[in-house]
Amino acid sequence: MFKAHGNISRNLLVATLLVLTGLAVGVLFTARWDLTASSEAQSVAPPVNYRFASTSFPMLTESGESPFVAVAERVAPTVVNITTDRKVDQSDPFEDFFRDSPFWEYFHRNRGETPRKRETVVPSTGSGIIISRDGYILTNNHVVADADKVTVKVQNGKEYKATIIGKDPETDVALIKVDRGFDAREVALTGNSDSIKVGDWAIAIGNPLALDWTLTVGVISAKGRSNLAIAGGGPSYQNFIQTDASINFGNSGGPLCNIHGEVIGVNTAINPSGQGIGFAIPMNMAMKVVDQLRSSGTVARGYLGMLPRDLTPELRSALSVPEDEGGVFVERVDKSTPADDGGLRAGDVILEIDGQKISDPAQFRIVVADHSPGTRINARVWRSGSSQNLSFVLGDRAKLVSLFGKDEQEKSSKETWLGIQVEPVTEEVARALELDELSGVIVTDVDPAGAAAQKLRERDVIIEIDRKTVESILDFKRIAAELKDSKKAVLFRIVRNGQKTFEAIEP
Repeated sequence: MFKAHGNISRNLLVATLLVLTGLAVGVLFTARWDLTASSEAQSVAPPVNYRFASTSFPMLTESGESPFVAVAERVAPTVVNITTDRKVDQSDPFEDFFRDSPFWEYFHRNRGETPRKRETVVPSTGSGIIISRDGYILTNNHVVADADKVTVKVQNGKEYKATIIGKDPETDVALIKVDRGFDAREVALTGNSDSIKVGDWAIAIGNPLALDWTLTVGVISAKGRSNLAIAGGGPSYQNFIQTDASINFGNSGGPLCNIHGEVIGVNTAINPSGQGIGFAIPMNMAMKVVDQLRSSGTVARGYLGMLPRDLTPELRSALSVPEDEGGVFVERVDKSTPADDGGLRAGDVILEIDGQKISDPAQFRIVVADHSPGTRINARVWRSGSSQNLSFVLGDRAKLVSLFGKDEQEKSSKETWLGIQVEPVTEEVARALELDELSGVIVTDVDPAGAAAQKLRERDVIIEIDRKTVESILDFKRIAAELKDSKKAVLFRIVRNGQKTFEAIEP
């Protein structure tokens, strides 16, 4: 009985094991099939984005060339190399060496002699863009600003003397001309800089480090950059395109192009402490200036006569300005100005000008300056919890900026030290330079052979010297007298283009 039961149990066990084995094999087979099918689908079929990128953005043309080859071939003939010569008076180096010796006192100063000057020519280089068949060339103001001679070299190596038609330091744009005609292929195609997007291709061509017709490639890395503290002083109106296309000294005045070979910007500045950070003036902005320089040699801009300030979250909340509105806060309204005559008040928020929304002070200044003096503009202003419309007839900014044409009597009253001449900061000067307060002294002249020649420039406002506050001409005179025999560098704190910075000047 026991044996029979054992056989039955054993047979049942074997049958059960066979059934379970079959089920396990089926499950494993099915699972294996699904896993393999899924794996093959993921490894063979590319993602939608990948397929789109590979077919819509080819990196080679049908002939196997990079698309940048076509850009280079179209743009290079429109680019010129610019060489300038500037004459500078310098002291005789031998006299400089012996000037502090007792022999100098005996042989020269006691005999009433003055140091001899010698003339030196200082060369510099830059780039330019041919913008018309009759010889007009766009470049930067700082490329030709103090030049006594300007020479242009075209791609075939021929050189031509150029004439400066007009300069605009406030945008760093200049227009020069050569007496030579160009064919259509030598004239740049201008693009719409307002339509560019971050991430678009950016191609720079110019004369960096005297390396003729160098092309570099990158992308638009940002738009609307402003308030940049540029070495040597930057333009008042800043709305820069930022790019990581390599830009170096000598690229100034050359084109920044899109992938179609259209010029979208004028290369202007770099950040030497960074890598891949360069800045270009938008072409739309540059061409507005060029149009005026070509017709009259100068640029006329409107002004309101008020001090704009960022609309901070705290100010927005305090004034109940809606979140969907932009705007700039009116910090100050100057008396007897277009802003004052039109009824603008300190504490208002300017939301729009002629239907264009205002986002920040830098953009606001550009919008106002784009209008000619005498133009009537309409502004939508936030005041006392609601918006209202005001109208202004713009004044002439040039009348405020041209504050340095003084007569000889006024010049004789200027204070001079380290080769710089200064005057008090008047209300008119503060309004023209958009200063926050009536303090400091303004630099009105810099001696090219003086100690401050490479450090300070006209229209700098000195607010500190040697860590001492300068609020007036008397402060300047007192500190200058204290430091007149100093042998160490003197630390100046200045306001330049709205930015506070420091400069150290060797006596």
